Amino acid sequence: MSRIVRIQTALFETPLHHPFVTSQGRSATARGVAVLLTTDDGIEARGESVPAQYVTGETRESVLQTVERIRPELIGIDVTRYRIAFETIARLAPESPSARCGLEMAVLHAWAQATQIGLWQLWGGATTTAETDITIPIVPEAASLAMRAWQRGIRTFKIKVGSPDVEEDCARVQDVLRAAPHARIRLDANQAFTPENALRFVERLIVAGAQIELLEQPVAKEDLTGLHFVATRSPVPVFADESCRTPQEALRLVTETGVHGFNCKINKSGIAGVLEILPIARAAGRRLMLGCMLETRYSIAVSLALACGTGAFEFIDLDSHLLLDEPGDNPCFHQQGATMRMRVPPAHNGAQQSALC
Repeated sequence: MSRIVRIQTALFETPLHHPFVTSQGRSATARGVAVLLTTDDGIEARGESVPAQYVTGETRESVLQTVERIRPELIGIDVTRYRIAFETIARLAPESPSARCGLEMAVLHAWAQATQIGLWQLWGGATTTAETDITIPIVPEAASLAMRAWQRGIRTFKIKVGSPDVEEDCARVQDVLRAAPHARIRLDANQAFTPENALRFVERLIVAGAQIELLEQPVAKEDLTGLHFVATRSPVPVFADESCRTPQEALRLVTETGVHGFNCKINKSGIAGVLEILPIARAAGRRLMLGCMLETRYSIAVSLALACGTGAFEFIDLDSHLLLDEPGDNPCFHQQGATMRMRVPPAHNGAQQSALC
């Protein structure tokens, strides 16, 4: 047995290579909370929470408070029975998915070290690679960012749209297309459009020759009527992001809207929450994307293990480590161009490497 004896927290900040600007705001650093877990047999594990207040209502301060409140209930739990820890976390923090994510990640990393089984194996070992897009924020240098990404081998761009000036939005997308004319485009409005404007915007870009794979969260997260309006009229698939935070919301989306898919994120739904959303989407014939907040490569490794392990996600948006200025080499996974490859350890190759896989 490996019983939890200590849970600590620490704030961290990681600078970005360039400002990250969306319709919801501007960031120069990724700001998160590390959850540090220790067991009685000496295992040390790390989880990370990167809250986005406009999505889940959480802040770093609220995450710290949530972890502090849950900590006593987790002390003494055997991490090899991680479901007990997950159920405790879910019961005590039902409205705090980013805090749950940090705690769940720490428990899973401890479980992986204790059992010598990687997370990729836990979730099925379906494949070892995934191909990600890269996000182009609402910045004047969007075209040059796209050109650099294209030169490094990335072929799909998720372009943030929804600035107050629709002409500026259209010009920026077209600038990206001129810089990388054969790129596949995903549009992410982060709730910024009205239903009618969302349709007009997409149709205008298609006329201009854009190869648009999907439109993400065009309207306010609570506007399911508007989301349905866009999804049933759009010439491209429409995905819910901020509207799909919990399994209950996923079920409502498939019963009340024609949305084509969901963008799942561990910091938006918790790790357990994402795993519960998957069967709902599959049963309803909805498509799946796995995305991220401004997470470090340590957290991205967990999402990559989830994507590769389950093989459930058609679209991969695990790019935040490409946007962050993290020091040193990447110990968590290989990346060449858009291709992310698991560092799958040989059998019995050491607990720490297993924990990252």
